Amino acid sequence: MTFIEPCGLTEYLHGRKKGLLRLVLYSIVYQALGIFSFLIPGSASAPRRRRGQSPGETGLSIVPMPMVYPSNRVDSAPLENVNAAIFRQALKRRVLRFIGQDEESIAIVQNPFWGLVLQRGDFTTIAYDCLDEITLFSGAASVERFGGYERRLLDIAGTTFVTAEKLEERLRAIAPGRPIVRVPNGVDLDWFEDCAAGGGVPADIQEASHPIAGYVGVLRAWFDFDLIGHLARTMPDVSFIMVGPLDFEFRNAHLRTIPNLRWIGRREYGEMPRYISAFDVCLIPFLAGKVSQTTNPVKVFEYFALGKPVVSTPMHELLTFRNDGLLRLAQGKEEFASAVRESLAEPAGEIQDRRREMARRHSWRALTELMLSSLNIGTRP
Repeated sequence: MTFIEPCGLTEYLHGRKKGLLRLVLYSIVYQALGIFSFLIPGSASAPRRRRGQSPGETGLSIVPMPMVYPSNRVDSAPLENVNAAIFRQALKRRVLRFIGQDEESIAIVQNPFWGLVLQRGDFTTIAYDCLDEITLFSGAASVERFGGYERRLLDIAGTTFVTAEKLEERLRAIAPGRPIVRVPNGVDLDWFEDCAAGGGVPADIQEASHPIAGYVGVLRAWFDFDLIGHLARTMPDVSFIMVGPLDFEFRNAHLRTIPNLRWIGRREYGEMPRYISAFDVCLIPFLAGKVSQTTNPVKVFEYFALGKPVVSTPMHELLTFRNDGLLRLAQGKEEFASAVRESLAEPAGEIQDRRREMARRHSWRALTELMLSSLNIGTRP
C-alpha cells in the first residue's frame, strides 16, 4: 500500500530542520523535471516498471511529494498544471517504477488536486479519502477548477471515503452510483490515556488557575476568535488556554491583552493528551459555515478519550453526541458561556465512562479495518 502525502514543509520548520535542506534540494530536482515534462508533454508518459522491486518491506510505503508553487490561492491554472507535472514526475520515479506489472498496488490520496495528477492504471486501486470541504484545499479563485479535479478523482477512484454526512451527500450528488463509504475520524484511546497519565501537567500551564477551559488544534479562519475573547472577558475566574498554531496573529493581537486568555502555540502531538488532561472543560468554538457543517472533528474524540466535558458551537456531525448527552452545543456568546458553566459544574461519574466508551468505538484500528475491508484488504493480526 502506498500513502502519498504533502511535502510537510511546516513539520520540517517545526522540529525537523535537519531534513529541510534535503527537502529543498529534492524539490528543486523535481521542479526542474516537472517543468521540462510540462514543456515537452511526451516525457510524462507511463514509467518503465521494474518487476519485483518495492520501496518498502512492511507493506506500507509513505511517500512525500516535493514542494510546489503556491497556486491554489490565486487564479493560476498554468501554475496548477506545472505543479501537476512536478507531482507526476515524483510519482513516476518514487513509486510507479517500483511496482511490478502483476503486483497489487493501492494509493490513498486526500487532496482533490490528485485528480489532475493520477492516471488510470497507475495503481491497481486508487482511493480518494475526502476529509474536508473542498474550499479548504483551494482559494476562492480556484474552487471551480478544484471541483473539476475532484470529479476526475471520483471517476478513477475505486472507492471514496468521507468523514462526514454532508460530504457524502455532496459527493453522491456529483458522482451518483460511485462507491462512497463514510468513515468518521477517531482516536487511539489507549495511547491517549497512557500519554495523559505519564507526563503530568505541561510546564507552561502549571501555574494556570482552575477551572480551565481549553482548546487544542489549529486556529484558522473557521475559529471564532470573537467568541473566545468574549468568554474570557466575561468569565475572569476561568483560565482559557488555546493550544495550537495561530494563523495571522496580528489580526487578533488585541486578544493578547486579556489576562486569563493564553495562546500556547504549536506543540507536538504527543503532548496533546497532557494538555487536555489538565482542562476542566474542552472547547470547539468554530464559526458557522461550510467547515463547521462538513467537518467531523478529530478533537471531539480526543476530548472524549479522557472523559472531558465538551462545549461546541453547532456542528452537524456532533448532533448525535449532543442527543446522547455526551456534549453541549451552544449558539451565541451567552448560550456558549452558560454551557461552559454547566459543564464546569458537571459531576464526575458515569458520563465520563460513556465518553471514553464512545472514543473506544471510534478507535483508529476499527476505522482502518472498515477502510481496508471496503478495499477488500484484510488487516494483519
